[in-house]
Amino acid sequence: MKYKAVYLAPAMQDVSEIRNYLSQFYPNTPTKFLTALKKGIENICDNPYIYPAYEENLIYRKMVVLDYLVFYKAHESEGIVEIHRVLHGMRGVKSFLH
Repeated sequence: MKYKAVYLAPAMQDVSEIRNYLSQFYPNTPTKFLTALKKGIENICDNPYIYPAYEENLIYRKMVVLDYLVFYKAHESEGIVEIHRVLHGMRGVKSFLH
């Protein structure tokens, strides 16, 4: 079963901030990130349990996209994958996950 991805508001804000930040560097950098993110999200929509649970908070699963961590939850009964946060791997991510 293919799941539908649903971006929660904090994740949408994260992606917007990442795109804005990356646009300060090379012109293709935001596109590279967004393409990798889209591909990763497509992978979890095909198989949401392919990535491990996040060790610090087991209600989330964690996918790595370039230098970023995507935290999500799969809801089998609704057939959706909720994208909760997209955070740089060097940040103290625990404080961003509720």
